[in-house]
Amino acid sequence: MNPGCRVMALFLVLLALFQSLPVAVEAWQARQWPDTAVEWLRLALLPGALWLYVRYFSILGCRQCGGDDAR
Repeated sequence: MNPGCRVMALFLVLLALFQSLPVAVEAWQARQWPDTAVEWLRLALLPGALWLYVRYFSILGCRQCGGDDAR
């Protein structure tokens, strides 16, 4: 993936995370499900955005880090 596409993908994933995390925290603290369909949509972004971030952008999902054969 070229660097421009990678930066744009990271931006979109972080945007989804920053949209969904406040809704999730607010619902958790209130111990109540979201009221509106927009909040449900934002909450539904959370698992996918977390998976994409961990899989492709964090050190936990880095394929280049653990695959080198140091001999």
